[in-house]
Amino acid sequence: MRWTFRISFLLLLGWAIFMVSPFVALYDLSKAVQARDVARISERVNFNALRVSLARQILGEYLKTQDISERDRQLAAQAGATTLNPALEELVTPQALIDLLEDGQLQQIQPEGAAGPAISLDPGSLQQAWRIFILSESQGFRAITIPLTPDEPRDRQFRVTLRLSGTTWRLTGIDLPSSLQKALTKRAAVASK
Repeated sequence: MRWTFRISFLLLLGWAIFMVSPFVALYDLSKAVQARDVARISERVNFNALRVSLARQILGEYLKTQDISERDRQLAAQAGATTLNPALEELVTPQALIDLLEDGQLQQIQPEGAAGPAISLDPGSLQQAWRIFILSESQGFRAITIPLTPDEPRDRQFRVTLRLSGTTWRLTGIDLPSSLQKALTKRAAVASK
């Protein structure tokens, strides 16, 4: 009976550590952003996956405005990813990520005062941390999407996706608010001409 209790306790403890670990990784990323520590940010971010995430959102926003069939939309998305790559290169850097995660805007894109909601990786209170934990969406055992602005409506939220890579949670995607998606879509359309 004692061994059953010990093993159950160890399994429960391991599960609790696993459930909290992405939030600890996000907190570590927030400290790296505050310190502007490019090396630590580079360890915590998968820039290739982040580029794909941003390209998907920008192309999705752009293709909503086009009157094309579903088959043509898929072909346009594949071609658009190649066209967008140069525009995304300047957005998917540690410095651009610091700009975005510090105040919710990209200084290269948005004029001062045109930002979406202010974001914070630091929950500030236990109640806010609990709310973020409850609203986060697990995608199996290896990925989780966490809302950074849980009090905002979904179309104004920043949501980050972390994926387990080995024993480290790494940022692989940022779901941008629709206003920022539209600004990036306009910029990409201008850059591709």
